[in-house]
Amino acid sequence: MTARRKVVPILKNYLYYKGFLSFFTIVLLILLGTGCGAADPGPTAGGPRAENGILRLDGHRFDRDGNVRLEGEWFFYWRRLLTPLELLSPSADTLKAMQTMELPGFWNGRTVNGEELGGSGYATYRIKVKVDDPVNHLALYVPSVRTAYKVWVNGGLLAEVGSIGMDLQSSVPRYKSQVLKLDKSGMGTLDIVLQVSNFHHRLGGVLRPIELGSVDGIHDRVYQSLAFEMLIIGSLLSMGLYHIGLYALRRKERGALFFGLFCVLVGIRASLIGSVVLHYFWKDLSWVTGLRIEYICFFIGVPAILMFVRSLYPLEVRREAVRTAQGLGLFFSVAVFFFPAPWFTYFIPFYQGITVVGCVYMMMCIGQALARRREGAVFAVVGGGSYITSVVIDILYYNQWIRFGEVSSYGLLFCVFMTSFILSAKSAKAYRSVETLSRQMREMNQGLEEKIRERTAELQQINRSLEKMNEDLARMETSRRHLLSNISHDLGTPMTLIQGYVEALIDGVVTQPDQQQKYLKLIHGRITGLSRLIADLFQLSKLEARQLDFDIRPVPADDFIRYFEERYELELAGAGLRFEMISHVMKPADSDPAWIRVDLDRIDQVLTNIIYNAVKHTPAGGLIQLLFIVDEYSLVVQVQDNGTGIDPEDLPYIFDRFYKKDKSRNTARGGSGLGLAIAKEIIDYHGGRIWAQSMVGQGACLAFMLPLVNPAE
Repeated sequence: MTARRKVVPILKNYLYYKGFLSFFTIVLLILLGTGCGAADPGPTAGGPRAENGILRLDGHRFDRDGNVRLEGEWFFYWRRLLTPLELLSPSADTLKAMQTMELPGFWNGRTVNGEELGGSGYATYRIKVKVDDPVNHLALYVPSVRTAYKVWVNGGLLAEVGSIGMDLQSSVPRYKSQVLKLDKSGMGTLDIVLQVSNFHHRLGGVLRPIELGSVDGIHDRVYQSLAFEMLIIGSLLSMGLYHIGLYALRRKERGALFFGLFCVLVGIRASLIGSVVLHYFWKDLSWVTGLRIEYICFFIGVPAILMFVRSLYPLEVRREAVRTAQGLGLFFSVAVFFFPAPWFTYFIPFYQGITVVGCVYMMMCIGQALARRREGAVFAVVGGGSYITSVVIDILYYNQWIRFGEVSSYGLLFCVFMTSFILSAKSAKAYRSVETLSRQMREMNQGLEEKIRERTAELQQINRSLEKMNEDLARMETSRRHLLSNISHDLGTPMTLIQGYVEALIDGVVTQPDQQQKYLKLIHGRITGLSRLIADLFQLSKLEARQLDFDIRPVPADDFIRYFEERYELELAGAGLRFEMISHVMKPADSDPAWIRVDLDRIDQVLTNIIYNAVKHTPAGGLIQLLFIVDEYSLVVQVQDNGTGIDPEDLPYIFDRFYKKDKSRNTARGGSGLGLAIAKEIIDYHGGRIWAQSMVGQGACLAFMLPLVNPAE
């Protein structure tokens, strides 16, 4: 118990720190990826910047060096809507009002003539770009400006978005980014004048940089930006609709509904920021309506994601926190409709603070879930951490505290993929359960007949087993009767003879010394046979109980064969039989020598039993062959004779103890029926196998196999 209390906290801490390590890794990746990607000017990084309203592009080639962001100090005329003609011969008031302003950037918080600027107002920007690139056709990319603007280049009006005005009633807001084609026709200087007015948003000015480049370069930049934003928006909307569809099919998956709603809300909001992709599809959408939709998506998105997190970890996320988030989101969403522009835009800083608090609370809850080893908590930490970091970056960006932003959609996309792992795991688990239940029901409904057949087959198998057991019992009973009969015969006949011989000696029937000597030899022979029978019984019993000691040693196969080469030749010749010894080596010539592990004395006993069994059943002049075969895995020893053979019905039983039958070869010389049983036990002890092959009248072949071994083992 002590060991377990020590192990569990270590595992929890490991998972806890692993999750937060992943969280900080994601934060770093977002800062490096989205941060540098948004703030880095691309191919002109470290390039020219405007100073005192002049941007010099000496030696810059647009086809080679890429587009240029018109960043730096622009001339700035607050509360002046000046045309290029008026700027060619400025009045004293105009010159007095001229200042410089860093672009891109809002004018909020800047000080002009001792006055700190707010969001509402109007102004004129001007910059001169000195170009020595011989190309005549250039393009200017003007992003959406808050909230209306006009653009002149070298005195010609190129674009007007919305209606420039000096008050709320005379100005009409609109978001639209444009690509303006320029024909510089050998001119070395581009005089760019930009009028901006804003009375409908809390932040006024130029948030994103204006870019100058070749026509192809500017179009590539716009198309790449649109393609990437469309990818983000499409991914979010498709993922959101997919999870809402899951909820429609399975109403218990409320987490899928909340997550799908959140993805749809952020996808819609993503189409209303950046390049404002929604305006390409809905050209009649008013600026105020689009902004209200963007804000409502933001206000509702926070409680939606909090509800989703609670659906995953209900024990960690308190219901009161969710209710509070829902109330605040509903309050701010309703307020957007009742307050006119620009007043409802001032709600954003307050709700951004609420969002930060909610994000911190969610991460604390997910951290608790990770510490408690909840399912999918690691993915939630990584995904939630990435999205929360991107949201914080956007908040800092929109408040002009950092120079890169609008990355929350990318952070959410990553969060979506991480969260999909959690939802996919839950869905897969549910699907597996449904599939398992369906399969079980299908098997139950369709498999009844099969089960009946199986049960019938089992009963038939049991019946056959019982029949076989009955046959085995009958055979065992027969064997038992044979055993008792043979034992009584093998013990009773010698004892009867011995008793007769002894009575003849006692009664004085045999008086001659030579006759008495003959009777004593007969008695001695019978007693010796009984002793041998008893010894065989004792040895077989010890072999079957594995109580007999063996002297097992590794022996080369060649030495084993030589050991038996001439061992039986003389004895068989004396019995009037011919003897042959043959050996075959079937291993490759370059292979290692073959070894076996044997007790030579016991194997000699096996061969002696088999050979003398063959001798008893081979007529005078017959042939007995001893054959050794060595292959890659074993050594096989065969004893072949051309005697009377073995009846096929006796072959399965010749290695059984006391097995003797009138038709069996064991009865020829009154054997005890134990020799082959002892041989089988010895071969089994060596890990080998013994068998017999025969046809009546054509001799018999008794063989055994010994496995080859590695002598080093």
